[in-house]
Amino acid sequence: MHPLWETRDVVLEVVSLLPKADQARIARVNTALWEIAIPWIWRDVPNIRYIFQLLPLDLWNETIDPLTPAPKPPRSRELQDSDWSRFLFHSNNTRTTTYTTGDLRKIVPPQIWSHRLFSTSFPNLRRLFVTILDSVSEGPIDIVPLLLRSSLRSIEFWVEEPSSESILFSALGTITQNKTLSIEDMGFKFVRNVGASSGAIAQAIASQTSLRRLELNGYTDVAHLAGSATELPLLEELEVHGMFAEVPEINYTDLSFRSLRTLIAVGRPEMIHSLLRCIGSDRLAKVALTFTSWRSEMQIHPELMAELQRFRPHLAHLQLTVDMKLLWGALEPVLALAELQAFHLEYLQFGSDLITDDQLGHMIDAWPNLTQLRLEVSPPRVTLASIACIGTHCPNLRKLALTFDARKTSNSLAPREVDTSHSSENALELLDVMESEFDEGDEERLSNILRSWWPKAHLCRSDGDLRTSVHWDIDEAPHWPGATESPSSPETSVN
Repeated sequence: MHPLWETRDVVLEVVSLLPKADQARIARVNTALWEIAIPWIWRDVPNIRYIFQLLPLDLWNETIDPLTPAPKPPRSRELQDSDWSRFLFHSNNTRTTTYTTGDLRKIVPPQIWSHRLFSTSFPNLRRLFVTILDSVSEGPIDIVPLLLRSSLRSIEFWVEEPSSESILFSALGTITQNKTLSIEDMGFKFVRNVGASSGAIAQAIASQTSLRRLELNGYTDVAHLAGSATELPLLEELEVHGMFAEVPEINYTDLSFRSLRTLIAVGRPEMIHSLLRCIGSDRLAKVALTFTSWRSEMQIHPELMAELQRFRPHLAHLQLTVDMKLLWGALEPVLALAELQAFHLEYLQFGSDLITDDQLGHMIDAWPNLTQLRLEVSPPRVTLASIACIGTHCPNLRKLALTFDARKTSNSLAPREVDTSHSSENALELLDVMESEFDEGDEERLSNILRSWWPKAHLCRSDGDLRTSVHWDIDEAPHWPGATESPSSPETSVN
């Protein structure tokens, strides 16, 4: 064997980067590699059933695999300490796993849960995902409370539609009463809105004073939280997904959350506006808002955007996704956020003059520290004149994505009219032209123009249907204009 494989630190780094199938192959090479690979194989387990399958087969009540013939009836014997060896060894390595209600009810013998050694399992469990299907009977044993470990730092509930007898409530009650838990990340996702659970959720949240990130299913949950958890001293990120027809039952005026740095909110404009008003922190650095409405006549008002000015001078990253009527006048208050470094606007309504050359010029003048700009607005109303203005007025811009009109009939700008003397000083690393419009066969000429303005930038054209899969930080973004790209124009990897 090559001496490289005898250097433990190197092998650890290599194994950590491999997919599980390759980790399993390495584990079969020899004992030394087995000892290194096994903890990684069992570190993240997609289904907790796989761990329980490590118990002796003659303890199982029924087979897990429906294609496998049913096993013989379980032997009539006491559970021995030796039966736990493999289960405990591998569960000690598990950091993340998922449990779905009903998965273990029939296949795990009841004596497993009450055995003294079960309480010693999963001592290093950090993240637990719980899927609750209330249409599936859990049986006489509430399993979720039995999986709560003092090492747990993140727990997320995905609930179909809990009834009053849902195991969600027993799990929340255990979290509230368990004084050994120190959860830092909690999430609640419901297929349907269930206001009856809000009070129990708020109590469970309030009991976790170490909480740093919180994801809630609706604004009713936020309303309940205002009364029972007005101060979570370490909370840094709040994410709220509102329902279309949801109307909070409780009026709230102050959520405190003095340490909040990141806010993600989805819902109707009036819900988001109320949330912004009651946030106690004035130090928000990142805000992502998604506006939705089932009423076509509803629109966003300037007063809502003006509420963001309260978070100056700390607000540096702003993302807006709008699926309703939006006029430029409603966006104008955002121009007052002079410290803004990243702005992303996705407007899902087609056929708008929302962003024109004039509006883009106002953005450039208002945000001198801009490093990232992404404008997803169709059809394009921005021309090459504005693109050139970005090149000369935004030397700190590193990533730019926007749709513009580069057709000759829409542009009177010639390349010689743009001062490129300072082009080498531009910091732009990535330019995504998205769904920009060009004259047929003119892409290569335009790409040369853009490269003369941003010689260090990587040019690409992301697919509109796959836009969410194209990340700004990838090293191998799609090229533009493809095969015609000049080899004399070196690319810079985006890290």
